[in-house]
Amino acid sequence: ELVRTAIIEDVKGKTSDFIGKEEYKVGDISKELDSRIKEEVANLRGKDEYELGDLSIALDKMSKDFTMELTGKDTYEAGDLSIEVDKRVKNAVADFCGKEEGSYEFGDLSKEIDNRVRGRVADFTGKDDYSFGDITKEIENKRRGWVKDYLGEEAAQNYEFGDITKKAMASFTGK
Repeated sequence: ELVRTAIIEDVKGKTSDFIGKEEYKVGDISKELDSRIKEEVANLRGKDEYELGDLSIALDKMSKDFTMELTGKDTYEAGDLSIEVDKRVKNAVADFCGKEEGSYEFGDLSKEIDNRVRGRVADFTGKDDYSFGDITKEIENKRRGWVKDYLGEEAAQNYEFGDITKKAMASFTGK
């Protein structure tokens, strides 16, 4: 109860400090937030008082300034951000593909991913020419090898579903 009372009193004190008066009425916090936000937006615009639309104008200016910073241009033109993002994405793809900056061509990413996947599959299967089912066959070969290593040669040849669980439980329980 003591902690609860202390928390309530602390919240009351903080609320009074925030709204600038002792007695709280419904809506006081919202009014204070509204007042403070409008004051900051007016300051952002270099004005004494907030007017409707000031936030939109301030955000528009900020986004244009940021776009000019990104593009390195002194003036803003519609479409600058889209062009800059497009250029950066294409350069990132070109770099990923091992190509020179600015040399991106349509399809580069798909080709590079295809080459990398083919390389990984070849490494995994030990075959340069992939045929449907090669990955499954290799997984099965690796599983058989693992079973043989874990259970032994003879047990692996006579393997039945559940043998691994039985061996694991036996080594865990000693039975």
